[in-house]
Amino acid sequence: MPFIKILVPVAGVTRDRFALATALAAAKPFNAHVVAMFVHVDPRESVPYGELPLSPDIVQDLIDTAADLEKASCKAARATIAAMTSEAGVRIVSTPQRGDGVTLSYVEMREHLPRALDKTARLCDLVVFPPIRETDDSEVQDGFIRTLMKLGRPVLLSAEHCPTTIGTNVAVGWDGSIASAHALSASLPYLRHAARVEILIVQNGALPGDGSDVAAYLALHGVTASARTLPRGDAMTAEVLLDTAANGGFDLLVAGGYGHSQMAEAIFGGVTEHIVSHPRIPVFMMH
Repeated sequence: MPFIKILVPVAGVTRDRFALATALAAAKPFNAHVVAMFVHVDPRESVPYGELPLSPDIVQDLIDTAADLEKASCKAARATIAAMTSEAGVRIVSTPQRGDGVTLSYVEMREHLPRALDKTARLCDLVVFPPIRETDDSEVQDGFIRTLMKLGRPVLLSAEHCPTTIGTNVAVGWDGSIASAHALSASLPYLRHAARVEILIVQNGALPGDGSDVAAYLALHGVTASARTLPRGDAMTAEVLLDTAANGGFDLLVAGGYGHSQMAEAIFGGVTEHIVSHPRIPVFMMH
């Protein structure tokens, strides 16, 4: 099934450009529809609660300041969307619809981001996020993890640049896990469009085969793929995958997300944690 409806949260920040460009490029092979979603937080929640009461004037000043910042962020997000859709020749429509090319609609919600994603992402085929940093707001991190882990939606992480194409040359990270198998099958619409597909297996303990079984599976779906085993050396598995994909002329990396315990990965620094914070090319992930 092709990706027809793609969701991308925007926040009025610089990284919106990267996420929007990635969403538009991801939509192009399918003439898909992109939903850009801006989430408003109630400015009254900016008031801290503690043992010492605040005067009504200070409370109102905090609320007004938060509301002004929210308006400025919303205006910046709208301006970025207008500029990028104009540059890409993408038509903005009031409600989701398909046409002869990519279309985009803009929606605002008053909610916390994880809850907004919970309501919206379940009826989308793909959700695009910017790179997720440790310094990001906890709601951004929670929204990403919830989308990937709880909603079971495929996610696409943008790199910190604006891609023109996605899915022409695809690298598939394979470790034999259920998560990598889910990512492989979920990414089939892109793999079928690709001119080149290569299965990358990083040496890390017992190898999950030489990739011939993965190539045979893809062949049944009309996808021709080669396989390559990569020495890990002293590098992290994620570093090897990212470096090989970025330096090998690929414009998309497919990888499983949180193939092991999410808590264990968060504590010990797993493959997923490194990939989501350091994507050098767009990364398609599924849990």
